[in-house]
Amino acid sequence: MTTLFNLLESILGGLPFLISVNVIAFTLKAVILALFLSQKSQPNATKRSRFYLLLVLIGSMVEDSAWVVKLIQFLFVPTLDYRIQITWIRVAWAFSVIQYQALALFVESLAEQNHSLNLRQKIFVSISSIFTFLFFAIALMNINCKTPSDRPPFEFIVQQVYTLYALFPLMLPSLFFTIKKLHRVPMPSILKKQLTIIIQLLILPRLLSDFIQFYPFGFFPGYITSSYAVVGISTTLLTTIIFYCARRMTGLRFLNFKNHVQTRTKISFIDSFKDTLAQLSQATNVRELNHITQNFFKQIVHIPAGKVTLYFRSNNAPHANQAKNELSRIETAVETFLSSPLEVDQYLNQTHILIYDEIDFTNFYDETDLNKSLVSFLESINADIFIPIYKNETIIAYIIVDRHARLNQFYSNVERDEMVVFASYLGNIINLLQHRNLENLIHQEKELKEELYQKHREINQYKESIRSFLKFTKHKEIGVIFYKQRKFIFGNKSAKDLIVIDINNQDGHPLTKALRQVAQQVEEYKSPQLLLTSDIHGNKLVISGMPNLERNNVILTVHYPDITDVITKQLAGLKDPSKWDYLLYLETTKQGQLINQLIPASSESLLNFKILLLEIALSKKALLIDMAQDDLLPTVELIHHISMRETLHVLKLQGPSKGSEVAITLFGANPLYGIKSGNVPPKPLLEKLDTIGTLFIENIHFLDLETQEHLAEFIKYGFYRAYKGNQKLTSDVRIICSSSVHLSRLSQEGKFSPALFEELRKTSLSMPSLLTLSEMELGEIVQGYADQAIKSQDFKNLLEITDKDVSKLLSNRPASLQEFKKKVQHLLVHKSKKNNITQEIEFDPGYQLTDPDLIQAARLGKYALRDPQIMKMLWNKFRNQNKIAAFLGVNRSSVNRRCKEHNFE
Repeated sequence: MTTLFNLLESILGGLPFLISVNVIAFTLKAVILALFLSQKSQPNATKRSRFYLLLVLIGSMVEDSAWVVKLIQFLFVPTLDYRIQITWIRVAWAFSVIQYQALALFVESLAEQNHSLNLRQKIFVSISSIFTFLFFAIALMNINCKTPSDRPPFEFIVQQVYTLYALFPLMLPSLFFTIKKLHRVPMPSILKKQLTIIIQLLILPRLLSDFIQFYPFGFFPGYITSSYAVVGISTTLLTTIIFYCARRMTGLRFLNFKNHVQTRTKISFIDSFKDTLAQLSQATNVRELNHITQNFFKQIVHIPAGKVTLYFRSNNAPHANQAKNELSRIETAVETFLSSPLEVDQYLNQTHILIYDEIDFTNFYDETDLNKSLVSFLESINADIFIPIYKNETIIAYIIVDRHARLNQFYSNVERDEMVVFASYLGNIINLLQHRNLENLIHQEKELKEELYQKHREINQYKESIRSFLKFTKHKEIGVIFYKQRKFIFGNKSAKDLIVIDINNQDGHPLTKALRQVAQQVEEYKSPQLLLTSDIHGNKLVISGMPNLERNNVILTVHYPDITDVITKQLAGLKDPSKWDYLLYLETTKQGQLINQLIPASSESLLNFKILLLEIALSKKALLIDMAQDDLLPTVELIHHISMRETLHVLKLQGPSKGSEVAITLFGANPLYGIKSGNVPPKPLLEKLDTIGTLFIENIHFLDLETQEHLAEFIKYGFYRAYKGNQKLTSDVRIICSSSVHLSRLSQEGKFSPALFEELRKTSLSMPSLLTLSEMELGEIVQGYADQAIKSQDFKNLLEITDKDVSKLLSNRPASLQEFKKKVQHLLVHKSKKNNITQEIEFDPGYQLTDPDLIQAARLGKYALRDPQIMKMLWNKFRNQNKIAAFLGVNRSSVNRRCKEHNFE
């Protein structure tokens, strides 16, 4: 212990260090004194406390200056007259008496609303005055003291007696009575906090320090009363404590110097507040506002949600909140308070917030009728905070935070500003709810976005269509062919360039058959004929025929089409002539080609269905689809592909949904609902598929009514709520639904959500039943599928579909397009076996597929391994190397090598 003390004495007892500490302490107190004097005039109740504090600061500064003078003489000016030094030390002793007496009065005056000296305090003031007089008298009477030996013994006796008096009879009673009031007398919480800090961190350490300096316990050998180590330690600690207390007390409205509790914490208001603003902007009804308010106070101000309540005034409440016929006790008290004199209304309009602790503290030092009424009001509603919400200078709502919602913490100026700003934004939202139908605005905004999206897609279709015509504009050639006696004769070189096959010998080629069909019709009807077909590269060709009566032959012209050639023939079949542009897209764009592959016929009913399908596929509206079961998924996959989305998720409901499993799968769940601690809830589908996916819900009528309502809300507004949650989340997912029953009937019977039915019926797609189509229309479909199935043109004449074949197929009409495709393929396989060309014939590997992406990959076969994008698509769909290898007809090792190259793990 002796070694430790000697070490401390060597470090902190060094004279240079000691003088530095005292200079810092003196400077710090001088700064505090300057700030203290610069404050504006305060209530009369604090004048005495401020006067006592002024005496404490001055006495402490004189004491520090005496140490500085003594140390300067010892270190730098040894020749300094001892009389100057000892005189200033005696003056410091006198000011030490003043300091302790002022400190005792100061701590007691803080705990009293109207402080006045009692008998005990008057006696102690008298005794302290005597000690002060004695120290000043010694300084004056013994002013010629030239050496320490000249100091009278009486001086040391006075110092010892005074120290005992100051530490015990003077300070201890004051501390005792102050602490007693602190626990028994009602006073503001802020004031209690101030007194606790002053007593625990300032007065008690000071008393202990002075006691150790003047009355050492003799624990260490060689310890002397004037030990510089003890002085250094005590001065360092006290200076640090004074600095800390000054900062803490300033923030706690010490002596009412500040109007509000302050904080020095730097808070990024915008970062913390932006989520709340986003929630406010998405609010659509009053139920959400209370949840958003509670969430704001929980996250920003750290107040439990259950302690915060949003109230609407009865004459301004939204319709959803007018069910109450009677006001609660709190609402009655608030309405009574708000009907008070004009002074209250002006105060609220100026401050925008009432905080109980601050108003109670202000009332303690500046008791007025207004302050008393504010404190009484907050006590009557048992509130820590009351925030009026204004709109056009009228209170339309208010927020109440329960009393003691946040224990042992006061609300800072930063938090105060955040709450006021939040209330301002909340007032605007409430005003929207009252005077506008915000839900309709959100719905209209969503519809506008969907319309703009569809127009953008239409423009892209139009550009692609125009490019297809411009491709042949610069070198448009017209070929001339003569037809006579069942023979074709090329009339110019352009005809040979456009028709590169031998049309006289390749009778079964589709192009030959098209030319012969036009020529025979001209011969039969003696009138011009027109036919739209394709060349060997798949480009559209226009074949026109006209009779040449002079030479008794037919003149055929062949050329690439222009816009009029494409739409003229089929324009008459349109129910809505304004949709002619979609007819153009159907014939000239990639998306149109995909639809034509799905339905290879152009009868009136099927043509209008294909145009509607293309129009719907180019939008992103929710869709109700009605067609044969086997055709559902192929059509959905086609719409998904044209929509240019990445992920298609199929949710097939086998029976009525029970419980909340489907709802949680779609929308997720409130974290507080049914989630075991430690388990991470899975992401809802609407979050997984956001911006990238299509969700196909098969058998939508099996959804429970609550989930149907949530789905209807999402389709209408673009927002969804987690199951058992109120927070709204945005998502951009294409919804496609199907049902095998009549939803209108279920809706009328109350078994299906009317809201969801109303949304789905806006955009619906119903395919004409194949059972109602004519034989000519079905024959066109059969021929179209046959052309798709045969990859090579060389054997098409041997596999030609005859009228007899069509009649045989139609004897037992398939109910779906997919069944049609299978029967056509079986027929072609049978014909190939009959003609012994099974080995030579090559069928399209993508014929039986319905997904456009998979069709492309299947047609590429092993060459698909070279395309990273196609391999990525296959990996995302199959997630299995064996399945990819089987699909492409290659070895698994080849797939494995490519997967490693592309990091598909």
